[in-house]
Amino acid sequence: MRRRILIAAVAALAAVPAVSALAASPTKTVKLGNYFFKPKTMTIDRGTKVTWVWDTFGIKHNVAVKSGPSKFRSRNLGSGSYTHTFRKKGTYQIYCTLHPTLMKETIVVK
Repeated sequence: MRRRILIAAVAALAAVPAVSALAASPTKTVKLGNYFFKPKTMTIDRGTKVTWVWDTFGIKHNVAVKSGPSKFRSRNLGSGSYTHTFRKKGTYQIYCTLHPTLMKETIVVK
């Protein structure tokens, strides 16, 4: 009886890392500089988290969806980061509303 309990406990513990690995979503990073996004285009899987990191020496920018399956927008920031998880498939045209002709990015979600 003790042996069965031990085997069941070991099997349960062995399954935990597999469940944790499935729960983790991939993350991509975008550099948000003065008047650019880098990379300018990217293709990701649905469920991927994208983090935009400001490297702008205090000049304010934001991240917004001009067109796409869903909308989001960050605050106007001069430093820091903003993260969004892409849950809907499609093509997102991203831009900075403060500098719309200079700062554009395309994200394709498969």
